[in-house]
Amino acid sequence: MSHLVINATELGRQRGGNESFIAGLIEGLAQLKPALRLTLLRCDWGRPVSVPPIFEQVNLGPYRQLPFLLWQQTLALRRLQADWYLANFFLPPLLPCQGAVVVHDLSFRAHPDYFPPFVSLYMKWLTGAGIRQARQVLTVSDFSRQELLRFYPTAPQKVTVIANGVGCQFQPQPSASQPQTEAAILAKYEVTQPYIFAVGNMHPRKNLARLLAAYRRLQAERAALPKMVWGGLPRWESDSLVAQAQAAGVVLPGFIEQADLPTFYRQAEMLVYPSLYEGFGLPPVEAMACGTPVIASNTTSLPEVVGNAALTVDPTQTSEIASAIARLLDDHALSQRLRQAGLDRSQQFTWSRTAQRLLAALGLDSK
Repeated sequence: MSHLVINATELGRQRGGNESFIAGLIEGLAQLKPALRLTLLRCDWGRPVSVPPIFEQVNLGPYRQLPFLLWQQTLALRRLQADWYLANFFLPPLLPCQGAVVVHDLSFRAHPDYFPPFVSLYMKWLTGAGIRQARQVLTVSDFSRQELLRFYPTAPQKVTVIANGVGCQFQPQPSASQPQTEAAILAKYEVTQPYIFAVGNMHPRKNLARLLAAYRRLQAERAALPKMVWGGLPRWESDSLVAQAQAAGVVLPGFIEQADLPTFYRQAEMLVYPSLYEGFGLPPVEAMACGTPVIASNTTSLPEVVGNAALTVDPTQTSEIASAIARLLDDHALSQRLRQAGLDRSQQFTWSRTAQRLLAALGLDSK
């Protein structure tokens, strides 16, 4: 029986898309129940996260420094006699088995100005090394595949698109087993309806400064306007943006737990996602699966992901963002059409399909 080991050290660390991918892949593999031995490498830091019993788990210990963590992975893979090792972006040294990396986006190459110089150089070097070392390189959109081939020229047949999925918790109606009411979940974060929702960390590429400018423009033009809620962790460079948002009455609940995120989508008037650069863009698809209308950027991977099921805008034009928000607030028929179109579109993205594509790329689908 083939043995697939997955780097799951990001689980429980509030790491956004990288953590969501690993959690979703675990969900998809659990649904498929492939004839494989499946093992997760974990760390004993971060929030506890339970996983399905089909996975073995190996604790790498408390190591936070990357060199120690990478070496612990190599030692664990030797002990486990793995056939394949899957990780985000980069692989450990002296890999004793076949390796596959998932490259979610290349914003650090396309827009190094969005990052401190050390971070962009560090990611450029590690990702390049991982791609050279890997037997298979996986990515999540056709756009990201083209970016990979542009920045890291390699054999095209080595790069496979597996796309992201949407978790089963993202539904238009709450689960009967949900322990709290939707109102109680919002109250926990001091959020009340109605509201316009944005989610993601406050990285410059998320373009929240222009979203705030669009919201202020609407505040000046309209007598009544729903509150805006930004869910996500601030960053070291976002202090000024946070202060400006608070001055404009934007609600900042901080990190929203995965179990609570569907409620935020379902109860929102809309999701606004004006990102400047995405490798995929999970929030628009998650919102669609919850029956929430979406406004998204018309750049990078987002048109490929949302199709005709969202309003798309030029994210560099504050006026376009503001006009799209106003249209959805005023046009009930448009809002309802996008709700249904989004539900239909989101069905194309499942984690079981992602898992199937992964196994096929690794040659494990029939073993």
